[in-house]
Amino acid sequence: MEAVRGIWDAFSRFEFPADAFAEDVRWHTARDLPDRETCTGPAAVQGMLAEGWENVVHPGCEAEEVIDAGEVVAVRWRGWGTGRGSGIPIEWHEAHTYAMRDGKVVEVREFRTWPEALEAARVA
Repeated sequence: MEAVRGIWDAFSRFEFPADAFAEDVRWHTARDLPDRETCTGPAAVQGMLAEGWENVVHPGCEAEEVIDAGEVVAVRWRGWGTGRGSGIPIEWHEAHTYAMRDGKVVEVREFRTWPEALEAARVA
């Protein structure tokens, strides 16, 4: 769980802690995205995350809740900023699960709601 807290400390500074992820990490974007994808490896994950934030100015993000469910850690988080083209303030809430092996993240799954993430982590 501390490894995931460290990841979110880095994310809040818009840093990517590549050493916290296994070389074969898989990050699955949310199922409802029209361009859903699975990124493999820290470099691909870092690129996908950077691309997701490129249309947001004055961005921010924070983990609001972190739950240790054994081999999986669930994180409820929020992001905010201003739309680059529109100038409109935006805020959203999502959740992730982080599967761990040997202290490193081996798989991340994105969910739109906290209950979905808790169910996936078998906490609910």
